Amino acid sequence: MATIKYIGRTTDFKGKTLWEIVGNLKNFGVGRVVVRSMFERYPEPSFMRIVKVDALPNEETRKVKVTVEKTFRGRKYPKLVEIDSVSYKADYRLLHKHEEEAYCRGQARTEKIIPSEIDLPPLLREFVQRETGKVDPKIVVKMKPGHNSIYRLAREGEKPNVDISMGLGKPASPSLYANCEL
Repeated sequence: MATIKYIGRTTDFKGKTLWEIVGNLKNFGVGRVVVRSMFERYPEPSFMRIVKVDALPNEETRKVKVTVEKTFRGRKYPKLVEIDSVSYKADYRLLHKHEEEAYCRGQARTEKIIPSEIDLPPLLREFVQRETGKVDPKIVVKMKPGHNSIYRLAREGEKPNVDISMGLGKPASPSLYANCEL
């Protein structure tokens, strides 16, 4: 009996390329909804509604330029997005027309509010207390804003809904810390 041995890179992609999908649809799938399987791991819906399809000159690469209305993790992009460099990946699937409405409705994205100041890590807190004499030193949180981010800093007077605490956590062996003050 012969044994099969696979050689080469493996992939996590599931589905077809955009070339295969739009090539088999009437009007090249304009108005239809395509989902990238890699993005189905998120609880919020991620999908693309096809607006325009253009073929690219090099047929060997089997790439296609698709202009879409993109929704990533429940947030719709304000402008149309062109997909061409990743269109060759076999990671797309076409939603059936009867599934489109329920899938695109999805669930709303909840915004997570992070405190603007957090405690220092325990050892650094001890050093800062000795140097400055402050009883409870805090560090200011800086965040880089992004159009896909569901996190934001709490404004003045606003209560955060995410708790960030510094500490040692639960030790692997509590008996080692039995006589220590934490």
